[in-house]
Amino acid sequence: MADANSHIAPITLSPFWAAVRIMRPWNVLMVGISMVLVRLAWIQPELSKLLDLGFVIPAIIMMLLAASGNVINDYFDIAEDALNKPHRALVGRVITRRTTLLLHHFMVGTGLSMAVAFSVDLKSPIPFLWTVLIAGLLWLYSPLFKRRFLRGNIVVALIVGQLPIWCTLGAFAHHPWHGFLTETSGQGLLAYAVLSMVITFLREVTKDLQDVTGDAASGYDTIPVRWGRDRTHKLLKTMHACTWPLMIAAGVLASIQFNLGTESLIFLLPFLGAHIQLLRGQIDSVSAWQKLTLGGGLGFLGFLI
Repeated sequence: MADANSHIAPITLSPFWAAVRIMRPWNVLMVGISMVLVRLAWIQPELSKLLDLGFVIPAIIMMLLAASGNVINDYFDIAEDALNKPHRALVGRVITRRTTLLLHHFMVGTGLSMAVAFSVDLKSPIPFLWTVLIAGLLWLYSPLFKRRFLRGNIVVALIVGQLPIWCTLGAFAHHPWHGFLTETSGQGLLAYAVLSMVITFLREVTKDLQDVTGDAASGYDTIPVRWGRDRTHKLLKTMHACTWPLMIAAGVLASIQFNLGTESLIFLLPFLGAHIQLLRGQIDSVSAWQKLTLGGGLGFLGFLI
């Protein structure tokens, strides 16, 4: 089947733009925007603080890691990308595998170097060890975790969920960063992180359902590959239904904490759209609505600023 798709022209013939595309710049930009919104809404409301190296450095580190993760996934996923999205399969066609690997190593090396400086500044090994852990998980995602049942979905959910907590590093000069998590605002931040993990997990299962053909051919043991399309579809509907109480509770608690009205529940609308499309069996659009739900959460943070 991969040979049958080999005649499909790639989306670009430029190695430079291919390198840009495999980094997923819009997704990387969203990582930076989400860190800005989390920092302003939950941690430090002063705009001037965004220029502090205590924010700029960790933000760049996570953006570099996000880009490197996208690049290395395309490096490892050549076979399944040729099946699932042949027009967007660029590694090995437009940009060489060697260049792709060098690009990944450069971004990870830069991120680790910045993490060393950040750790020295904080007088703590936590930022460096944290960075090493995330970089390692991203490197092993396609060749190891995605090939193991549920591991890949859990890893991606954890990586997304850790981002709000990472934003607390370097924010407090006079007491430990983890002390913030015991305060009311910190507990709200933890709830936001958990909700991000849950929605990301749902989206990863949905994407696996969309990519089941290529994943099966590549030997990936995802939920749809093991359980089949119909059973996975039923599982998604059940998980979506079970997530509603958590979503509503988060909206209500946010309304109480920030003295808001029912407008805080607007961020539930994209999740409703995802659920409706799921019930209609329109799997191809469910992932987009789930991504909008994550975006709606960011929009809610923007509303708080």
